[in-house]
This record gives sequence, structure tokens and C-alpha cells, in this order.
Amino acid sequence: MIRKIHISDSLKKKLRKKKKVPQEVIDKFYWCLEQLLKNPKYPSLRHKPVHGSKDMWEFSITMNYRCVYRKSRNEAFILLVAKHEDVF
Repeated sequence: MIRKIHISDSLKKKLRKKKKVPQEVIDKFYWCLEQLLKNPKYPSLRHKPVHGSKDMWEFSITMNYRCVYRKSRNEAFILLVAKHEDVF
């Protein structure tokens, strides 16, 4: 179970700029992080491991946007928030 989430300063800066990621997606991203802490099996997260990796995970923010993170014990290190086609 994830107990702590880390977001890099560079990703926070990217999210603040709002040029690459719309505000409504940013708001939903933070809501998804709360759900990830409370219940990673929450249906709309569509939370799953990245195919071929043992410590990389992904969840849906919207139908078009995903978040990828690295899981280490009970911590999540957010790596990327991007459109689905840009992630995979």
C-alpha cells in the first residue's frame, strides 16, 4: 500500500505552467493521487503495472491522460503526466 507520494520539482513546474497539461487534468490528477493513497483499486484509476516492468506502474487520469510512477516499498515517485499516446 502506498503511504507517501513524491512529485519532482520539474514535474510540479510543468504542471504549474499549464501549457502542456490543461487545468482540469491537473485538478483530476491530484484527485487521483488521493484515491491512490486511499484505495489503489478504485475503478476509474485503471491502476496497473507497466507491461514488462516490476516497479513501474500507471493509472488513468482521464481517458486521454495517464500518470506513470515508480513504486518502491510504500512510496510512489511520480515520473510523468502526459497524453496516453505520448506515454506508450
